[in-house]
Amino acid sequence: MAALAVFAITTHDDDGGAAVPDRPPVVVLIFDEFPADALLRPDGSIDAERYPHFADLAAHSTWFPNAFTVYDSTFKSVPAIMDAVTPRRGTAADFRSHPRSVYTLMDRLGYGIVDVASGEALCPPRICRDVRTRRPGVLKRLAGGGRPPRLHAWVGSIRDRGRPTFYLHHALLPHEPWIYLPSGHQDRPSGNDPIPEINGPKGFADPALTNHNETRHLLQVGFVDRQVGLLLARLRRTGLFDQALIVVTADHGYAFEVGVKDRRLVTDSNVEEIAPVPMFVKAPGQTEGEVDPSFMRSLDVTPTIADLLGARIDWPHDGRSAFAASTRRRAGVALPTRDFSRVIRIGRADLARRRAENRRRRARLVLTGAQSDVMFGSPWASLYRVGSHPELAGREAGSLPAAPAGTARALLANAGLLEDVDPADELLPTRITGTIVGGTGELRDVAVAVNGRIRATGRSFRLRGKPKERFSMLVPEDSLRRGTNPVDLFEVRPDGRLAPL
Repeated sequence: MAALAVFAITTHDDDGGAAVPDRPPVVVLIFDEFPADALLRPDGSIDAERYPHFADLAAHSTWFPNAFTVYDSTFKSVPAIMDAVTPRRGTAADFRSHPRSVYTLMDRLGYGIVDVASGEALCPPRICRDVRTRRPGVLKRLAGGGRPPRLHAWVGSIRDRGRPTFYLHHALLPHEPWIYLPSGHQDRPSGNDPIPEINGPKGFADPALTNHNETRHLLQVGFVDRQVGLLLARLRRTGLFDQALIVVTADHGYAFEVGVKDRRLVTDSNVEEIAPVPMFVKAPGQTEGEVDPSFMRSLDVTPTIADLLGARIDWPHDGRSAFAASTRRRAGVALPTRDFSRVIRIGRADLARRRAENRRRRARLVLTGAQSDVMFGSPWASLYRVGSHPELAGREAGSLPAAPAGTARALLANAGLLEDVDPADELLPTRITGTIVGGTGELRDVAVAVNGRIRATGRSFRLRGKPKERFSMLVPEDSLRRGTNPVDLFEVRPDGRLAPL
């Protein structure tokens, strides 16, 4: 996903048409850049400790753990969700290329539309008269702080309107930049990262930096879980949850593969991270959760909606209902490459093996909910122990062996934010990052102490072709107190001694 569309909520409650009481509300939430296995434990179950709201959703819907996208980029994958037509060359993410879609279906069924588009303009002007008819380029929205307010405004628009209503939101989460925490806090100010390109091709070859960025991603997935909780709470508060048809999915995955040029470009080596996407379908009146192992595709979302509403799609399309026999007969994933030069195929057994290997790798990196809860007292605590010297986490810096300072000095980015911390504020500066100057040119193990206690360790790095030595670490929220929070950086010498930076 490379851009965000202009925010527009368009409601059409008063455009005429009789209420249709036998038509349930339809709620579709599409997330962005969301690998399905980020939600899972090594055994393939949903990590309910870290992601309780996704677990709640699964307990009342049909979860398709093998669901997969049909394209690795938003501007073709989201339209495929909307119109159930296989992506092809030369199409744009607007209604001109996709004249008939879920919007025209819902309009024909007499539904009002509440739409928040992000990166596409698929709703025809005759239906969504207040929405731009061309996909606007608004990359700055990703760097800004507007993503949660857009989602919250959409959630707040859900209510019993008297007329059947279709609610759709494409949320640019957990898409990078990764600045949100499971608590709802933001770990740095909106805008450009203090380390430009920290999660770009210049850093993809660094395994430690890749691990660091994956932990940042997982924390933002925790924030997404919080947003799902807000949606479910709103539906229950308005009395719409039981009767609603709900779909929660994502446009495509994301691969934390070392040494690649593009983490979103599907290849033979990363298809197990790019293809699988979260997919939850709650039928109207459904109260019990089910797990369906079928290879449902993102292409199947609109046909599934039509199936559950007893409606017919009146345009040529390639999708099938998730509950159709043909869907259950699929034996694996088929995903075209970005340039459509070929189709990458992987069967059920091979895909399951590779996904399991990737989940075990992630578990070794950050543990999982039940394990971390037992060992560290919180389902998220283990993520803050990722680093070069996890054995130092939680220890008083003054109690550890000391080494004399060398010539290197650490320059902390956003240092002023730590001088007046208020845990009640939206911003909680838990990411400690900056530059090391005056060194010998060698990279080093580093540790950060907050209020005198070691809270994170890591490895300094250079982005390829860049001379500056950098550091970036994450500290737990409970390491910060109200007011001033002294932060000290240390080099962890090979003999274990700490040298001030």
